[in-house]
Amino acid sequence: MSSISTPHDRYFRETFARLEIARDFLDNYLPPELRARLDISTLTLQKESFVDPDLRRHFSDLLYEVETVENDPGYVYLLFEHKSYPDPLTIFQMLRYCVRIWERALRADSTLTRLPPIIPLLVYHGEQAWNAPRDMVELLTGDEAFHIYGPRFNCSLLDLSPWSETEIKGKIRLRVILEAFRSVRDPRLGQEQLPKLLKLLVQLTEKESAVEYIQALLVYLGAASPHLTEEEVRAALQETITEEGEQLMPTLASKWFEEGLEQGIEQGIEQGIEQGIEQSIEQGIELGRREGRTEGAARTLLGLLTHRFGLLDDGLVAQIHELDMHQLQELSLFALDATSIDLVEEKVRRIHAGK
Repeated sequence: MSSISTPHDRYFRETFARLEIARDFLDNYLPPELRARLDISTLTLQKESFVDPDLRRHFSDLLYEVETVENDPGYVYLLFEHKSYPDPLTIFQMLRYCVRIWERALRADSTLTRLPPIIPLLVYHGEQAWNAPRDMVELLTGDEAFHIYGPRFNCSLLDLSPWSETEIKGKIRLRVILEAFRSVRDPRLGQEQLPKLLKLLVQLTEKESAVEYIQALLVYLGAASPHLTEEEVRAALQETITEEGEQLMPTLASKWFEEGLEQGIEQGIEQGIEQGIEQSIEQGIELGRREGRTEGAARTLLGLLTHRFGLLDDGLVAQIHELDMHQLQELSLFALDATSIDLVEEKVRRIHAGK
């Protein structure tokens, strides 16, 4: 899989690689004359990337294959690309993707004399309207006398930058994704858009799917927004996780717990290696693993308690940081069902007392 460097590209690839998102997008945003000729039920994601290895940190291509409702052509490719800024060479890069796709088709069937059509789809959500070329001819110097020898190639553009919230179409999942892209730079994101997006996702009937989309949304906005604060995320979750959302908390907390462990392990290994300079690298790494797991578990548990009960007492925070891994796991399971912070505090006191 490509190594995608920006949170925008990671979120785009993670969400648009889901068939339900791609189908919903095509139903709502593909030009009607094209949509009528495609059998969207046959949509299939192609796993191969067509980006140069040295460019994989800057592009996030996704390729789908879909059959047509006619015999000519029997199928077409849909090439998704995403941009958060108006890169003037985007159309050239997409053309390079297409050439690689056709080359793969020829390698797979050397008898081909005609190539499958490719529909390039560009999703953009920059701060200003898209102003980069959408046709290869626009990249060529000189006049029309030279341009007639250049390739005819353009893309379908969805520019979210001038849109309002009411203009976004689709089912809940797609609307949340596009609104997240549209509003990620908005200073009002934490106070206005985020609570709305979370409330929409909580409505999903598949609770496991809701948790996945909530998690992906929070990770993306937390990494990409220049304005969103931890306090705003906490407040939005407290406002959202009500009767319906409460059912999501155990699974969501479990996922956060696992992620917290991984982050803690990574940080702990780094700290352990530093300490290993004085001891030994092997001992330092092992120490880092142990300390990292414990620190990651403590931070994740504190996040869960804060989301459920609001700001925590400094004394309670300090006591939780003093617990070992086994005690943190015991307290985490208790916290999932606790009905008040008082019960949690009592449990912490009992753990410290050895009861």
